Amino acid sequence: MSLKILRFDELKSTNLFLYDKISEKHDITDMVVVASHQTDGRGMDKNKWQSEACKNLLFSIALNVNFLEAENQFKISQAVSFAIVKTLENMILEADFSIKWPNDIYFGDKKLAGILIQNTVEGMMMGFSIIGIGLNVNQTLFSKELPNPISLKMITGKDFNLDNVLNLLIVNIKDAVESLRSDEMCAEINRKYIEKLYRYREWAFYKHQNQVKQLIIIGFDKYGRLLLQDKEGAAIVCDVKELQFFPPSYRQDSEADV
Repeated sequence: MSLKILRFDELKSTNLFLYDKISEKHDITDMVVVASHQTDGRGMDKNKWQSEACKNLLFSIALNVNFLEAENQFKISQAVSFAIVKTLENMILEADFSIKWPNDIYFGDKKLAGILIQNTVEGMMMGFSIIGIGLNVNQTLFSKELPNPISLKMITGKDFNLDNVLNLLIVNIKDAVESLRSDEMCAEINRKYIEKLYRYREWAFYKHQNQVKQLIIIGFDKYGRLLLQDKEGAAIVCDVKELQFFPPSYRQDSEADV
């Protein structure tokens, strides 16, 4: 089935639009929903995604992933985030993008894109994966509330055609998720995800359990929980929102979030 693209000037949320379609018993397989502006764009947890209208890409893609066991849903996050990095690096040669766990897309120490993945589960297996993406493309002025935003235009000094970028992304995302049918490709995506993981094997400051600690990322488990180690060699396992990243310039007498 080819990807079906629906475009809107404004939506509350592209992810919510697709979830409503499920509740209305519509088949959302391979449906892509694009909005020029979102009035209630969401990020991870309760975060909001802010975007200037018609400057960036705000879209969601619905994929049938009923071939994956429910306990393996982190593989979707890995496949999607790596597909985005690969697409961007093919577009902008010699640029070095990374994946901030679990699936933010970074350029240097600045945030370029956010991903919100919401899955349905049918028994022991996955159902649909609704993959929402906000990618900063042509916007150059951002709210001071956002600590570290960057866009493709800020990186290159050039404007980008939003439709061209969208078409590349959705094809590569679908291909990457479909490749998870193969154990060999799952292993390959896992390897590539680690290669692109922001701060992998680098000492940095984090806040964990209300304490600032110097930790090193050593990997993640099959459920996507981040594995770190402290200076004494003690292991730390973190789920989403249990760990606060600090910027490279952080000192223990300052407080800043990225």
